[in-house]
Amino acid sequence: MKIFGIGTDIIEVHRVKNAIEKHPRFLEKIYTCKEISYCQSKKENKYQSFASRFAAKEAVAKSLHHGLGKYIFFSEIEILNNEFGSPYVVLHGNSHLYFLMNDLEDIKITMSSTRDYAVAYAVSLKK
Repeated sequence: MKIFGIGTDIIEVHRVKNAIEKHPRFLEKIYTCKEISYCQSKKENKYQSFASRFAAKEAVAKSLHHGLGKYIFFSEIEILNNEFGSPYVVLHGNSHLYFLMNDLEDIKITMSSTRDYAVAYAVSLKK
């Protein structure tokens, strides 16, 4: 495998919290149903979880050499967790087609957060 691209992003948790509280459609515009359910289950840490996924989606888009909006879309990048709690990326729709057209094999992701910040790092791998 060869590295196709890397991406990183950091965001202030309060910005995501404010967007969620002020804009009712923000959640469904940015996150999938599975992501919303997972983050809501985190109770007092839900905003850190939402912010981590927001940063992860930005990092994934950067690792694919495109910003969001032309080939890659927030709602088509899904960040899930495996049985051990490790995050992984699932692409849908046009974002998945872009992934296939570029002969990519995988996207590795890592995320971290504090009370105030969330950060993510993504690496897209080519066959």
